[in-house]
Amino acid sequence: MESAIRKSFKHSTLSDRLNVIRAGILGANDGIISVSGIVLGALGANFSSGSLLMSGLAGMLAGACSMAGGEYISVRAQHDIQKNTVKQLIEKASLPKEEQRNHFIKVYCDRGLSQKTATMVADELIANNQKLEVDAEAADDYQLKVGHYLNPLHAAGTSFLSFIAGAIIPLVTMTTVPNPYKAVGTLIAMVVALGLNGFVSSRSQVLSTKQTMVRNIAVGLLTTIITFALGEFFHTTIGG
Repeated sequence: MESAIRKSFKHSTLSDRLNVIRAGILGANDGIISVSGIVLGALGANFSSGSLLMSGLAGMLAGACSMAGGEYISVRAQHDIQKNTVKQLIEKASLPKEEQRNHFIKVYCDRGLSQKTATMVADELIANNQKLEVDAEAADDYQLKVGHYLNPLHAAGTSFLSFIAGAIIPLVTMTTVPNPYKAVGTLIAMVVALGLNGFVSSRSQVLSTKQTMVRNIAVGLLTTIITFALGEFFHTTIGG
């Protein structure tokens, strides 16, 4: 039996699915870079293996929660804007159309219906026209499908899980590679992971694969160099 979340995602709009893909790619990227920076900074400060692991785990959980919270707030705001936009379109389409209503009543009375029945038919026709009008305007002017809006839970959940998935790579590498090679091993794992994530993200968009991979790796290397240098600096000046 399918879960409620799986069912809701299955019937989600294309824009919601693309939003989930975006959240997943960014979450994994942030997880790889953030935790690589944390553990390499801690290594530069000469933390013990246990302290490295705890620093990485704390950073992973804090980062995942932060990413998920940020995604929820951001996408929830978009969700509310979409709903309010459609609400305004419905209110505009619901303005009195007495002339059109009276025309329909007259037409159906002339066809032999009673005044009461003709009025019911006219009201139903106007209601249907209003729905078609709202659907068309929402699609044409705002690229919206009435009743189908971005789901903040999809983006938040994807961001949380993808951040953890990305963060596990440098964390496991740092804790399993022998001590003299921890920094190099973590850097290699980070570069490979960022390269793969850049490749995946470029496949889902109209982007240069090479440029995306190089940009991802460059940002990751810059982050880890800065954090490792800061760790070395504080270890030397404060830790002695």
